[in-house]
Amino acid sequence: MFSVPGLLVVAATAVIATLACALALVAGSAWPLSLLSGVAAGAATLSVLSRLLDDGHRLRP
Repeated sequence: MFSVPGLLVVAATAVIATLACALALVAGSAWPLSLLSGVAAGAATLSVLSRLLDDGHRLRP
């Protein structure tokens, strides 16, 4: 079903989105703003990690 790199990307995205949301809540922002910051961090992570794991960006010997 899932490849290992794909599963790692999804797991890392979920962890970073959760951390960003929690840090925003701890800093005292309102919960809608915290959710938006978590979603933004997750989207950025998903974008960067999927590009890094793409076949075109691997180092060739």
